[in-house]
Amino acid sequence: MAVSSGCSTVLMSVRVSVRPLSVGSDSLRLQLSMNANRAGLFTLTLRHTDRGGRSVSLAEFDLRSVKYEIKSARSHEMRLNKPPHDSLTFTFRSEQEAQEWGTVMMSSLRESHRVANISHPSDDGEQNMKCGERNPSVLSLSMKEELCLELSRAIEAGDTHAAVHYATDLAKQQITLSIQPAPRDTDDTEISLAVVVEDASSSCCVTVKVLPHVTIASLKQQMFVEYGFHPRVQRWVIAQCLCSDGRSLASYGIYRDGDTAFLYLLSARHACLGQQQQQENGVSMLTAAAPLNATLGPTPAPSGPVSHDWRGYSTLPPRLSHSSTGSGGCGPEKHSVSDIINLEMLQLGSKHKSSNTQSGWSCPSCTFINKSTRPGCEICSTDRPNPPNHSGVQQEKARRSNQ
Repeated sequence: MAVSSGCSTVLMSVRVSVRPLSVGSDSLRLQLSMNANRAGLFTLTLRHTDRGGRSVSLAEFDLRSVKYEIKSARSHEMRLNKPPHDSLTFTFRSEQEAQEWGTVMMSSLRESHRVANISHPSDDGEQNMKCGERNPSVLSLSMKEELCLELSRAIEAGDTHAAVHYATDLAKQQITLSIQPAPRDTDDTEISLAVVVEDASSSCCVTVKVLPHVTIASLKQQMFVEYGFHPRVQRWVIAQCLCSDGRSLASYGIYRDGDTAFLYLLSARHACLGQQQQQENGVSMLTAAAPLNATLGPTPAPSGPVSHDWRGYSTLPPRLSHSSTGSGGCGPEKHSVSDIINLEMLQLGSKHKSSNTQSGWSCPSCTFINKSTRPGCEICSTDRPNPPNHSGVQQEKARRSNQ
């Protein structure tokens, strides 16, 4: 607990043994104090207690003039910045005392150096100060960035006191921040994500190569570039949760090959997306994604497994249908920008398509739509429930003769 002494406040005091001094640890104490009247002024004092119980100061060090390093669980080292660069090694009685002292010490050291850099800038800092007089936002921006870095270091070190201090300073500036966990080493490995795409009348499955730390917003843009689904009509569901644009795939548990996500497509009307906005948003997003997809030609077929259930996929956009069927005999199909961003192709189950798919008869067992001339189901071989329509037979024969 902090103790006030005059204009100084003792933050912490602990027993240590010091090398190269030969004095025993029972009589030596490290004491860290701060000046209550001057921000950033911290003093490290080495005190000795004699047999009579009197405490005397052996040495005092300004934290701005020292370097402090944690060597092991019970051993710390302090070195002077200026010649002769003397060093002292402190050995603590227990790991718990060493850890508590290290937390308070490192927090105070960072604060003293931060204040020192602001009060006594280096040559580069003086140059920045001069530039800041002409453009005040330059110095302000550099200080804000430094506060963000200090906050990140404090959180990583588990220093709650420093984290609160830096977070408070940032809050006073009222600046906009984007705080996310740093990607882990395993997040740099690309995985195959199984995406089940559904709309009001159809569904299919495609495989998309992604990184676990990418956000849902980035994934929406990737699907727009590769398959033509505008981000405004995409709704992603992972682990029974409606995904937010700012969160990453890893935050929803997507780490391994074969993990599944569901993509539901809305119509342009439900997404409140006008034709002019479709054109503007589409052109801007394609321009931003140009480094990833230099040409607007057809996207290569997904390398992973594709859907095993292909019913009515002719209603899906040409990119998805073309890449999923895996037909290698056809030449590459060219798409213009208007073809890709035109959300009319997202109106799945339109009247024209419905009239084509419903021209046959529906199997009562598996609901597969068979040609009008088939006597039995093509999938499960169930007999046709009603006799063939004579007019339908004639229409089919006429169609074949025209071919």
